[in-house]
Amino acid sequence: MVTYTVRETRAEDWRAYRDLRLDALRDPVAPIAFFEPLAEAMELPRADWENRSGSHGQKATFIGELPDGSWAGMVVVFTTEEGFAQIVGVYLAPGHRGTGLAEQLMRAAVEWAAGREVRLHVHENNKRAARFYERLGFRPTGASRPDPREPTLRAFELALRGPGPGPAQPGPGGSGRHRPAP
Repeated sequence: MVTYTVRETRAEDWRAYRDLRLDALRDPVAPIAFFEPLAEAMELPRADWENRSGSHGQKATFIGELPDGSWAGMVVVFTTEEGFAQIVGVYLAPGHRGTGLAEQLMRAAVEWAAGREVRLHVHENNKRAARFYERLGFRPTGASRPDPREPTLRAFELALRGPGPGPAQPGPGGSGRHRPAP
């Protein structure tokens, strides 16, 4: 069993955050998972990576950290002007998919949202991700936006309007953080 520590990132984590984000953008599923082009991300200066990696009042980045300090996955959540929480940048390194880490990361993001409605977008061709989010209780809102690379394709908005992910929700008294994957 793999043990992950799920924690918020800090600005000083910028190098590890950058490396994991660039790995995410190199992943074969990146075109249906992320709208950010790899070439643009590779040109970002250090200050941008520090800002992205640091958690602060309106944004948190959670990572799944292995005992050796390496990172296996991440999720970013932020509050919007409209008052809901938006999840972006969900990524797990290939060797850590199907381990329960995705549920742990999503649980941390939903807990951080502190009762706000949580929304995310999933590409119409990313069926695996859509099934995962729906299993956690996210439901379509009816809204969508075009894929900037292929405007005939859409990313559909899903929302979680309840207390949190169903199957991944912690038991009584548990925060869900710092738990080994099942």
